[in-house]
Amino acid sequence: MFKKKPAPDAAAATTSSSSKASSGGGGGLSRPTSAASSDQSKSSIPGASPNSISSSGASPVAASSTSVPSTAVGGNAQIPQLGGSGLLLIRVVEARNLVLPNGSALQIGGGVGADVTRLPYVVIDFDKNEILISAKEANPGSRTVVWGHRAHFDVSREAEVTVSVYQRGIATSDVLLGSVRVKPILVDGKLQDQWYPLQADAGGGDQSGALGELHLQFHFKKQMQNKSLKIDDFELLKVIGKGSFGKVMQVRKRDTNRIYAMKILRKSHIVERAEVAHTLAERTVLAKLNHPFIVPLKFSFQTPDKLYLVLAFVNGGELFHHLQKEGRFVEDRARFYAAELLCALECLHGYQIIYRDLKPENILLDFTGHIALCDFGLCKLNMKDGNKTNTFCGTPEYLAPELLLGQGYTKVVDWWTIGILLYEMLTGLPPFYDENTNDMYKKILTQELTFPDDVSPVAKDLLRQLLNREPTKRLGHNGADEIKRHPFFAEMNWSRLLARKYPPPFRPNVTSATDTSNFDEEFTSEVPQDSLVDSSQHLSDDMQEQFAGFSYQAHEAIAGSLGGVNGGSLIAPNKMQGVVGSLRQAGSTRRNI
Repeated sequence: MFKKKPAPDAAAATTSSSSKASSGGGGGLSRPTSAASSDQSKSSIPGASPNSISSSGASPVAASSTSVPSTAVGGNAQIPQLGGSGLLLIRVVEARNLVLPNGSALQIGGGVGADVTRLPYVVIDFDKNEILISAKEANPGSRTVVWGHRAHFDVSREAEVTVSVYQRGIATSDVLLGSVRVKPILVDGKLQDQWYPLQADAGGGDQSGALGELHLQFHFKKQMQNKSLKIDDFELLKVIGKGSFGKVMQVRKRDTNRIYAMKILRKSHIVERAEVAHTLAERTVLAKLNHPFIVPLKFSFQTPDKLYLVLAFVNGGELFHHLQKEGRFVEDRARFYAAELLCALECLHGYQIIYRDLKPENILLDFTGHIALCDFGLCKLNMKDGNKTNTFCGTPEYLAPELLLGQGYTKVVDWWTIGILLYEMLTGLPPFYDENTNDMYKKILTQELTFPDDVSPVAKDLLRQLLNREPTKRLGHNGADEIKRHPFFAEMNWSRLLARKYPPPFRPNVTSATDTSNFDEEFTSEVPQDSLVDSSQHLSDDMQEQFAGFSYQAHEAIAGSLGGVNGGSLIAPNKMQGVVGSLRQAGSTRRNI
């Protein structure tokens, strides 16, 4: 299959080369990357501590219903502050009366002493921390499965818990038996102990369609005093990416055993390349947002020599990785990814943020197959409707005409990139691709948009409107709803999509929370270590001031909201001082300009 190659004569100079591993990603070919930008942004960030908690002896509480956020674009969603971070204990006890999906020939297997590898397993997802739990035993007669597993999760903001039950397949893919969605009660010492109906769409409402019941317990313990995190609070497991500013590692938080991705950035390298403002921008954006299709920031902290960003570890691989393997996606699959990305970009725009770097390399798949947008190093903040910026940045194949012409551009530039991405997903290549960068720029400005015969008429119409070279006539100029109303998305229930109730069309092959098979072995084979910094690279006090406010305190995130703009929520930091570092993973061949 054709693989994209870096153009040899890029019109804009690149300033650095790095490998991306923004909380997850895929393998493949390395691509040098850099960002040229004069934009500046500012912000601040969680912590958590271990607690021993008990989960017995309390009375049941009512099941939580699923709610879909629906605040107007630009509105300020509010929620009472919880006053601190904490630990959430989730205990998956057992399931009863399990019902197999229609047409499934699978049977509940086992019994005490049976081969538990053939029994149903569960996946717990809390704020994109995902763990897989195998069953201990099962009773086919009563259709009961026992897990009896406890897991602790760091809580830095409001989030729903999704618990999904899967039957392992033999000659076929694993089968989803049902899911439960619960919003835990984050009150110190509060226990939720209840049987929840398993639903095909994880709605949790109408019990008449229940596929069985799942016994769950939730217990929250608030951390009374914010704890400053340090590198010793984490076990370094694998190197998953490297770049000119530092590296990205898979880590395990020692008190909760949760798996994260940690970006380790050398301050001296950031200062030398005048990338302080850019490094802070990613941290700023991630600290602000809570959205189902955006990688969440968990913690950040610093030492005199380094910055540490701790994010959810999303290990299903880059969308680029899967697109390279398959060549192109069928229309339904491309539509699903485009719809989830549209929601993520709409949330960013609602908070006056332009993304500017949409491409398959910056989109991760989680364990279940939903997307997670990552790598916010080229974001532009404080962009109100109609405001223009002039920075020449992005990835050559995805640059919009108005950016190439130096006319200034608005949020609408992101709708051009989603059009390029959709075209690439449907055909295997961006529409104006050329190995010669200057020739590619000419094609972006002048070449007629053409399509392979197998692209549907409705997809062609959407792409023509998204790839309109006149920004004021481009679909989305008047907001994301214009795009949502296009016939290409006619069957899409957007509230259902935001609630993650649509089953993804593809599920990555991930065996555990620590699985790094979607990462380049060039990195994962390295010994993980936090290297010492030479004394000659120590920064002066004045230089250190540039990184003031970088450390992320959990209570800042907890002050956010489950409401927010179109499924997202604003987590308002107490300070606004930004830094962005964007490490790019080995696995792609395109580069930023």
